[in-house]
Amino acid sequence: MALIAIRRSVPEKGLRPLIPGRDLLGVADLIEEAFASELDRSGRQALREMRWMGRWGKLLLLLDYMSPDESSFLNGFVWEEDERIIGNVTVSRHSGDGRRWFISNVAVSKAFRGRGIARALMDAALEFVREMRGRVVSLQVREGNEPAIHLYKTMAFKTTGAVTQYFMAKPRPVEQLPLPPDVRLRPHRFDAIDARDAFSLARMVIPDGLQQESPLKFRTFRLESDIHFSNVVRRLFGMGTRQYWVAETLSGKMIATLNIEPGMGKKEHSLGFLVHPNWQGKLEAVLVSKALAHLAQWPSRPILFQYPEGLQHSASALENAGFSKRRTLLWMRREM
Repeated sequence: MALIAIRRSVPEKGLRPLIPGRDLLGVADLIEEAFASELDRSGRQALREMRWMGRWGKLLLLLDYMSPDESSFLNGFVWEEDERIIGNVTVSRHSGDGRRWFISNVAVSKAFRGRGIARALMDAALEFVREMRGRVVSLQVREGNEPAIHLYKTMAFKTTGAVTQYFMAKPRPVEQLPLPPDVRLRPHRFDAIDARDAFSLARMVIPDGLQQESPLKFRTFRLESDIHFSNVVRRLFGMGTRQYWVAETLSGKMIATLNIEPGMGKKEHSLGFLVHPNWQGKLEAVLVSKALAHLAQWPSRPILFQYPEGLQHSASALENAGFSKRRTLLWMRREM
């Protein structure tokens, strides 16, 4: 394959395949420069892990040599100038069957932008996917990054959906809002019935384009009994307990879900909810107040909420409770 030949003949400068054991430290520096204003806690943690792995250079070189055409560890390309990594793109599988691939970490050092390096990196990434017989390639790009969006559009990528992230520096006291009189809130049961109803609700609420990019799986909606054990451990160490609730009508129809996962270690608190279309605008503020009341019991740390762009009632409930919009990420894809 052409890719193998490229790997075995590495140029001193310009475009070449990424060599994990040699390049990860330089790639980490580049990503930090390119995305400094966008990195959250999880992003900074990923950079720390990348630098840690980069220090195991000899082991990674061995892994790369043992699987030159399909590294199970990390695929991608870099652009090198004067022994410095000034451009990068990562390519990874987005599905188990190898048909769907994901491009990420497209970055070029500020001093070298406008020279066609990003396009060359993207061309190399797409050629790699063709060699691997991929059928679809997806990526995410920040809304407002017009140069990148323009580049991807000229390469036949089309927007399929968007996800917005909201942020709160720490839980704040909020008024506990009452549920509508014909609605009750209860714990999510550990059975197939609640899992099925939650799965059906998600398929109804989440836009089709986003489901294309991240297909919903029934098993992710079925809660496991180890959550009880996890919460016991969390209480012992003074950490917040994970809570999963559903809102239902008095007749027993599920109309909303609410998931709250207090952060541990260096992770933020996270929460999420979905509301049936017929009830949107009536439950979001109640669910947010319930979540903030629960999180206020535990160690204070930032809260993240992520939801599909376009659900205006969710946005209003979050903003009224004190959340601020952090960023919107566009999903883009192209057929190969």
